[in-house]
Amino acid sequence: MSENQLSSMEKRRMFLMLFLILLLFLGIFGKLFWIQIAATESYSSRGINLVKNSVIQRQRALVLESGRGEILDRNLQPLTGQIVKALVAFPINSEFAMNGQEVSQLARILKTNKESWLSFAHNLKEPQVWGTQDGGKALSLSSQQVKEIDGLGLANIKVVEMEDRYPTGMTARQLVGFIGQNPDRVMQIYGSDLEKGRVALTSKIGGAGLEKSFDAWLRGVGETSISYFTDAGKRPLAGLDARMIAPDNSFYPVKLITTLDSRVQQQIEALMDKLNIREGAAVVQEAAHGDVIAMASRPNYNPLQVDLASNNWSNYAIKATAPGSIFKTIVAAAALDEKVVTPTETFDCEGALGKYGFTCWRKDGHGPLTLEEGYAQSCNIVFANVMRRLTATQLEKYANKLGVLNEVGWTGKTDTRDAFEQFDSEEKGQLFAAHTPENDEGVLMQTAIGQRDVRMTPLQASNMVVTLLNDGKGFTPRVVQQIQYQTGREMEAFPVKSLTSDAGKISAATSRTLLSWMREVVTEGTGQGLQGAKWKLAGKSGTAQIQNGNQEKVNQWFIGYGPVETPRYAVSVVIKNTDPTESNKAIPLFKGIMDILASQGLSNSK
Repeated sequence: MSENQLSSMEKRRMFLMLFLILLLFLGIFGKLFWIQIAATESYSSRGINLVKNSVIQRQRALVLESGRGEILDRNLQPLTGQIVKALVAFPINSEFAMNGQEVSQLARILKTNKESWLSFAHNLKEPQVWGTQDGGKALSLSSQQVKEIDGLGLANIKVVEMEDRYPTGMTARQLVGFIGQNPDRVMQIYGSDLEKGRVALTSKIGGAGLEKSFDAWLRGVGETSISYFTDAGKRPLAGLDARMIAPDNSFYPVKLITTLDSRVQQQIEALMDKLNIREGAAVVQEAAHGDVIAMASRPNYNPLQVDLASNNWSNYAIKATAPGSIFKTIVAAAALDEKVVTPTETFDCEGALGKYGFTCWRKDGHGPLTLEEGYAQSCNIVFANVMRRLTATQLEKYANKLGVLNEVGWTGKTDTRDAFEQFDSEEKGQLFAAHTPENDEGVLMQTAIGQRDVRMTPLQASNMVVTLLNDGKGFTPRVVQQIQYQTGREMEAFPVKSLTSDAGKISAATSRTLLSWMREVVTEGTGQGLQGAKWKLAGKSGTAQIQNGNQEKVNQWFIGYGPVETPRYAVSVVIKNTDPTESNKAIPLFKGIMDILASQGLSNSK
C-alpha cells in the first residue's frame, strides 16, 4: 500500500473522529440549552422547576407578615395583627457562627442560657424565629434588647418586625375566629385565583368567625418576608445577605372596623372568668340601632392551636339553646296585642296546674296574680293559662315580630356581593320541632314557658330587647361597620338596617308596657339581685331545664336594658349546662356587665 493511500485512510479516520467529537459537543450543548433555557420551569417527567430550585438553594425566606387585613375595634384599637420585634436566626456556614463570648452575651440579652441557644442554633435548617422552636410564639423583644442585639453586629441573626396575628390575651376570640389550611375549601371558593397563582392550596384562609365571613377582603395581596441569600457553602452573599420582600401596594392590607369596644369586651371576659363560667355567652348591643358592643363566649380557646373536635372555638352567642322564661316576653306581647287578657284579670297559682304534670317553680304557689305580676314573678301557671287563649299560629307570628326565629345578624348587598352575612354560622331560633303536634294543649303550655322545643340565641334575645326599646322596630345587628383601605379610604360600608318581618311588628304601646314590666322584675320580682347596680336596671330572668345525656341540667338566663331612665344598652347573658343545685350566676354577670358599661364613656360607631 502506498504512502498516498495510507495518508488518505488516516485522514478519513481523523475526519470520523472529529465528526464524532463534534456530535458529542452538540449533544452536550443541546442538553445544556434544554436545561438552562428551554425547560427551566419543567425539567424531566416530574416537571421540576430548575430556576425555582436553584434560587431556593441559595435563598432562605421567612414570612414576617401574612398580608392579611387587620381587625380593629370601633376606636381603631387592634384585635388582631399586633406587630412585635422578634429575633430571626439564619443557618449559615460555621465559620460565620458566633464565638463563645458572643453566645454568652446573646443568651444574657435573651434571658436564656448558652445551652438553649446552642441547641436552637445547631438544629437550624431554615430561618427560624427565636421562641418558636417548641411550637411557641415569637419572643417579643424590648427596645433595650433590640439595641443590645444590634450592637453585637452578628452575621447570622437579625431583629425584625413581625406580625403576631393572635396576640396573647386577645379578646373576642370566638367572634374573630381563626385561619388555617383547608385545600378543599380553597379549591371550592378560590378556584379561579388558584389557577392564576394568586392563592395556593396551602394558603391559610378563614376557618371561622370574622376571619371566615370576611375572608375575601382580608386575604390581602401578598406576604412580607425576609430573604437570606447564601452560596453553595452556606456563606452569606455580600450585599444580598438579608433583604425584605413586600408587595408594593399602599392600599393593602385592609382594615376591618368593627362596632366592638375592646375595653368593654376585655372586662366582660375577665368577669366571666372571675365568675368561673365554664360554658355560656354574653351580648351587649347599643339601644339605638343594635350595634354589637361586646360578644363573649366561654369556654375560651387558642386560635393558634384549634381542636376542631372541641366546641370551645364555637361562638355560643349565635348558637340556639333553650331560653326558659325569657320566652314569656313573646307570650306576653301576643296576649297584649291580641287583647286576650285584661289588665286587672287574675290567674290563681297553687303551684301546679293539675294536668300534664305542669308545675310552677314556686311549689307552694303564688296565689292570684295578674299577667303583669305573673311576668315579674315568672309564674308558669299564669302563662299556661294565658296560652290557652292563644294559638300556635299567633305565638309564631309574635316570635317572628320580635325576631327570635330567624338569623338576625346583618345581611345585605355589598359593592362586591349580592348577598352577604356578617356572622359566621349564626343559627336560627325554633318554636316547634319537625314532628311536634303544635296544637296539643300540653305542648303549647311547655312552649309558652320556653321549654320543650323552643330555642333562641343570646344575640336574638338581646336584639329582642332592642326591638322593644325602639317601639317594636327591629334592627339587624352589625358587628362590622366599615372596611377601609390601608390609606383610610372607605372600601365597603355596612349601613344600619332595619329587621323586617312579614308578620309586621308589635305595637309601640305593647313595647312600652313590656319595658315597664321588666322594671318590675327588678324592683319586685325575680331580678331583685340587680337593685344594688350603678344604674337602675330592668330585665327578665329565665331558667330552662335541659337534658344533657342522662343528666338534668339548666340554662340560666337574664336579658334586659339600662339605665332605665334613658336606655343605652340591651344585654343578654346565658350560662349553659349548669347543675340545678348551682347558684345563679346569670344575674351577677348581667349586673357586672351593666356596671362595666356604666363606668365607660363609649364613643358612637358610624
